[in-house]
Amino acid sequence: MGRARGLTLERNLYYSAKFVAQVAQNLMLAALFVVAGTSSHAAIGLSSLFIATLIPAILFGFLGGAVVDRMGPARGFVLGSVLRFLTVFGALVLMMGPGSAWMVAFVYSTVSQLSSPAEMALVRTIREGSSAPAHSLIVALQYGGQGLGIVVLAPALYWFGGAQAILTGSVVGFFLLTALTAWLSLRLRATPAGHMQPVRDAFSFRETVRFFHGQALARDAVTVLAVKAMVAQGIVVALPMYLKHDMGLGREAMVFLLIPGIIGTAAGLFWAGRNVTRARAAATMRWAMAGMIVAVFALAALDYGIIAVAEYSHVPPIVNLEASLNTTFVVALPAAFLIGLALSGALVSARVALTETAPIGQQARVYAVQTTLTDAIVVLPLLLLGVGVQFAGARTTLAAMGILASLAFVAIEHPRFKMRPLLEPLLLPAPVPVLIESSEVA
Repeated sequence: MGRARGLTLERNLYYSAKFVAQVAQNLMLAALFVVAGTSSHAAIGLSSLFIATLIPAILFGFLGGAVVDRMGPARGFVLGSVLRFLTVFGALVLMMGPGSAWMVAFVYSTVSQLSSPAEMALVRTIREGSSAPAHSLIVALQYGGQGLGIVVLAPALYWFGGAQAILTGSVVGFFLLTALTAWLSLRLRATPAGHMQPVRDAFSFRETVRFFHGQALARDAVTVLAVKAMVAQGIVVALPMYLKHDMGLGREAMVFLLIPGIIGTAAGLFWAGRNVTRARAAATMRWAMAGMIVAVFALAALDYGIIAVAEYSHVPPIVNLEASLNTTFVVALPAAFLIGLALSGALVSARVALTETAPIGQQARVYAVQTTLTDAIVVLPLLLLGVGVQFAGARTTLAAMGILASLAFVAIEHPRFKMRPLLEPLLLPAPVPVLIESSEVA
């Protein structure tokens, strides 16, 4: 009972830290976007922020994962929180204007290469047994923290004191985060998450490469997370033009699409948290990918099919119903629900696959490699999709996303693309049963 209560406290500390981290981070990002967006070169300033957050993840992700495995995820979480606090506090004191916002974003993203793998590596310790409930709740807290930070606190603080007030709120949040992670680290010092590794072991990626080579489930998780990132970000890019040119509606209609999307996300998180296990992760990832593919193709062309049926059927009720409705908008509502359901299912099942297959001493490196590979896989398609929305339209872009996601589905499903193990299994003789006399047992 004492150990159970301890685990409960550790989980509560961990979940509280995750939520506070999301709120503080989004306040910091809101302040940087306000600062960069008010300059005379706002477009350049905003784009520089995105670049400044992307480069450190590619350059330092592997190193961050190795440092966390060397220190132990519990200490790595604390160190990352301290460095995040110092970065944002330094920005509050020293940031001179829009020209230095990208520097703050770069430094913050660099130190986050410690926090991010440490957070994921701790799940195996704070949640014994199936990790799905933890991952489901983590995603829910992430979305909740983003909403509280961006939608509620950032506008309120801006009204009181502009970008400086928002940044001050972020500093307070990161100070609280540091206290929570320090307490959590003390609670976990006797667990595997508090153990240090030799430098030679922690900074060797040979075993991590062997892990991904030998674990098809982990490789599938990397692919699924890449498709999830492409679909989620691609829809964000395509949605404004889709609303305006294909639906004939203003951006205020986005609220009506967000409602079924949020419901689908909540349903996906609830179901995945209760049902996804290591044994079910592969099937869930495939169903989630199939849902994303169906949804984006539905947004791209399903309304055309409904219109064609109405025109060629010549059935008066169908023709009158189609003429009285915005068919594209009607199709988009269930598609938004399916997208939310599939994205949340893909995220939880892929993280369960990584958490429950990675060795306990490699969790941080595995997640660091996954993040870097996912970014590397998805960056070119996202760049092309952005250009495609501008020049080819939202429907063509959505269809292209569906095709890319379909190719990824084939890659993880077809036996032709399965990797062979590094070492072929030896042909051992069949075991022979041995009879043990009862006197020997006694």
